[in-house]
Amino acid sequence: MNKLIILLVFLPLFSFCQVKPGIWHGEFQLNDTVALPFQFESAGNTIEFINAQERIKVTEITASGDSVFIKMPVFDSEIRCQLKGDTMTGKFLNHARTSDNIIPFQAFAGKLNPLVNSFELKNFEGRWEVTFAGDEPPMNKAVGEFSQQGNHITGTFLTPTGDYRYLDGFADGNKMYLSCFDGSHLFYFSADINPDDVLDGHFYSGKHWHDTWKAIRNENASLPDPDSLTFLKKGFDKIAFAFPDADSNMVSLTDKKFEGKVVVIQVMGTWCPNCMDETEFLAPFYKKNSAKGLEIIGLDYERIPTLQTAKKNLKRLRERYGIEYMLLFAGSTDKEKREKTLPMLSAILSFPTTIIIDKKGHVRNIHTGFSGPATGIYFEQWKNHFTGLIDKLLAE
Repeated sequence: MNKLIILLVFLPLFSFCQVKPGIWHGEFQLNDTVALPFQFESAGNTIEFINAQERIKVTEITASGDSVFIKMPVFDSEIRCQLKGDTMTGKFLNHARTSDNIIPFQAFAGKLNPLVNSFELKNFEGRWEVTFAGDEPPMNKAVGEFSQQGNHITGTFLTPTGDYRYLDGFADGNKMYLSCFDGSHLFYFSADINPDDVLDGHFYSGKHWHDTWKAIRNENASLPDPDSLTFLKKGFDKIAFAFPDADSNMVSLTDKKFEGKVVVIQVMGTWCPNCMDETEFLAPFYKKNSAKGLEIIGLDYERIPTLQTAKKNLKRLRERYGIEYMLLFAGSTDKEKREKTLPMLSAILSFPTTIIIDKKGHVRNIHTGFSGPATGIYFEQWKNHFTGLIDKLLAE
């Protein structure tokens, strides 16, 4: 089961609208046959959604009569529902999308107790070499890492553009189900394990995306080097841009503020969960190292590419993570348009993409994607690589 934590605090004015204490089972209906399951626990005026080890706190809650409105943190999305005793019904709305952005939601008091064929339970634990059908090499490759205790499964998929964060689910005989809800994205994976120990699976992202995938056990499964996927085109040796900040002031790398500084460029979007994981690391890292000569610039690409939208979303992002480094609006996530914003790059393959520039303005590293805290050792390896390189460049 997908379990996410969101702490909902109802204002005293609306204390009459309380969710029945105890465990609740909820679902997002992705299509006619697929419902993404999750559980949450109510203590009356608070609700906790639990997703493996992840905890997400929500404080922007309003209520009126039997209606409850839950505004997600950072992401421009919300749940609007009606509460009647043991039942909640309503919709999840993702305002960052212009289509397929309304998903039916329901929840019922009581635990989710899936019927499982424990006597036939298969083993899904381990490292898997994964291939998705809907993309071209090498972007169609992934590594699945799953842990299993009884019929309970947790894990994630690592891909060249980032990980699928904290997945939680269960096994039922020869079938596996994993899901995640981060406040914006709804990821749902299912798979059957065949007699040859091969996984045949389906992947849904909300209502707008469906793909199929296969996987074989491979303890040595690996991905392309994330430091080699994005590079400077021939004839370029530096990054150059001019984008507006929240006050519409144009900012360029040639500004005096960045002279003789080590600069980290974070290509990101406020809709991007991997970007949020990276931001959660970069915000305190900047506070610790800014006095040493480090600058970080977040280049924000929006799905609804207006400066007004970017200002609103970046303000929420800054407040959520206590960001003190510069955030600029770079434009649209549309592939053709975003490529024109940084024409010296081979491509912008992933959000985030992290560019490290030395004190002389030379690019020393370009890292595509981000393996966040859900990936365990891979997150620790990235942190060690990143901090080691920054320390080295600051000392030059």
